Amino acid sequence: MTLPPIAIGAALGAAALLVLSPTVSDALETLRAARTAHTRLAAEAQRPDVVTPIVAPAAAIPAADEAAARAAVLTRVNRLSKAGGILVETVGAVPMPHGVAAVRLRASGAEKAVLAFADALERERPLMRLRSWRVEPAAGGGVRLSGEVVAPWQ
Repeated sequence: MTLPPIAIGAALGAAALLVLSPTVSDALETLRAARTAHTRLAAEAQRPDVVTPIVAPAAAIPAADEAAARAAVLTRVNRLSKAGGILVETVGAVPMPHGVAAVRLRASGAEKAVLAFADALERERPLMRLRSWRVEPAAGGGVRLSGEVVAPWQ
């Protein structure tokens, strides 16, 4: 008795199914995991960026943009320099990343007055810091403070 070719094909197909089913199952599981990861990443990409503040909102300058924040820094510098008898020689904007305003300044005066100016500049709220600064002797017996005042804004 000879087996018809269709029966031989069916038997070989069933044998191939038994041999390949673990491999196909693993491949399908990997494909499912990849599609799940792709869907998750696509959903994350669609979410709007959340801007994380650099400092607590109470410590930042409330400003609409960097120019307004820089103006607030200059206002404080001018107020403190007038109150302490300090000469502000130069001021200029410094490019910074979003959320930070910076002003480069050079001020001179009596040593105690310049140090009190720098101390008051950093102590008052909202937060402002001298990022890079230098105090050098100036002509006439005073000192010159040069540096960059940085301040976060929101």
